[in-house]
Amino acid sequence: MIGGVAVLVFAYAWFLGLATAFALEARYIGWKMPIVRKTPVDLPDLSVSPQQSHKLTYFGYEFEVPWEVDEAKTKQTGKIQRITFRSGNTLLFSKMAPKEFVDTFLSGAKADPERLRKLYGEDALASDYALYRQILEATPAKVSLFTPRREAVGEAMLLVIKGIMIPSGGETGIFRIRTGDFQGFQYGDPLRRPKSLEVKIFSNDGGLAFLFVQQEKGPVPPITQAEVNRTIQSIRKVSDQQ
Repeated sequence: MIGGVAVLVFAYAWFLGLATAFALEARYIGWKMPIVRKTPVDLPDLSVSPQQSHKLTYFGYEFEVPWEVDEAKTKQTGKIQRITFRSGNTLLFSKMAPKEFVDTFLSGAKADPERLRKLYGEDALASDYALYRQILEATPAKVSLFTPRREAVGEAMLLVIKGIMIPSGGETGIFRIRTGDFQGFQYGDPLRRPKSLEVKIFSNDGGLAFLFVQQEKGPVPPITQAEVNRTIQSIRKVSDQQ
């Protein structure tokens, strides 16, 4: 009897021991960082604010904002344009080079870049948008006892990166964004009035990041999805300025 149990335990450890370790590790990551269990969903509100807008141009791109700009407090710091509104809310706008995130991912990892290419495939590393999507769609549930070892290793790595990468506000929701030649993600649900809401969108020319910052409470009306849509949907490239 005891010998039979020992054989079963040995067989389990031999065939499924490592798989169990990976599955438990993925679930531990999900417990420590609950945000990794969230995946992007379609944006439920596509309405655009009809408020009077103000046209702004920075880093070779033009867009509209439905708020009055406080010119005295609006300034550029390095590669980030800080736009302050009279309401007290703020928008940080920046531009990213093509495949900037992919290059950082490959050069910043301790693993051999070629090994990462084999692990995730060329499609996932073809663009910043593709890599973001690969990371954001990773979940602990995708690592089971029967997940091939290489896939389990890759998924566990993505979960850790995902937990670190998702900005503040993302816990209220992650949404897919598409506008013109751009596609990307929004982190934050305006209905939950997060302190910050971030949008990152990508095209063949590179990426753009918008960080909307507001007071979580107070007399100033919260930023709405329609107002965010007005800003993002109005994006237009006007020059090749770096």
